[in-house]
Amino acid sequence: MRAFLAMEIPNDIKEYLQSVIKTAARYLKGVKWVESEGMHITLKFFGEIGDDTAWHIKDELLHIGTKYSPFSASLKQIDAFPTKGRARVIIVSLENGVDNIKDIFNDIENSIFAMGIEKDERPFVPHITLGRRKMTSPIPKEALTEIEKKSFTVDDFVLFKSTLTSHGAIYTPVWKIKLDKTH
Repeated sequence: MRAFLAMEIPNDIKEYLQSVIKTAARYLKGVKWVESEGMHITLKFFGEIGDDTAWHIKDELLHIGTKYSPFSASLKQIDAFPTKGRARVIIVSLENGVDNIKDIFNDIENSIFAMGIEKDERPFVPHITLGRRKMTSPIPKEALTEIEKKSFTVDDFVLFKSTLTSHGAIYTPVWKIKLDKTH
């Protein structure tokens, strides 16, 4: 299965981000916008893995759930990768909760590295993807509207199976680890 780890975001945040997309879409052309069901905070993309590997990854990561408590994260601003001047991926960056997400990401990387899964080369930047385009070009100032610094609770991370279709990817949860530090 094609799989990745991600933190889910609540429906009210997804709905709000759809309104942000509607505004940005008036100024940004050639972007394939993400549907609500596809919005999340990606932690680790695995590519193709077997079912056994998927469950072995869960076993290796279970301890992370007992190390962290649920925490608050918040939206910050519209941004892009690699830069706003050469935008290919349109994102919303995060403000609160970034350190927690990075700590969890680092624990995941270190835990699965022991399984022989390579660590990511690129620096990890927690974000929510809004859209992608094939060619890079600047984001017009009009598309960089101020967004509300809405907060939400992060209380788990999920392994998703990604099924590619002609209408886009379909994400199906395989397993979930709750953040439930008890002491």
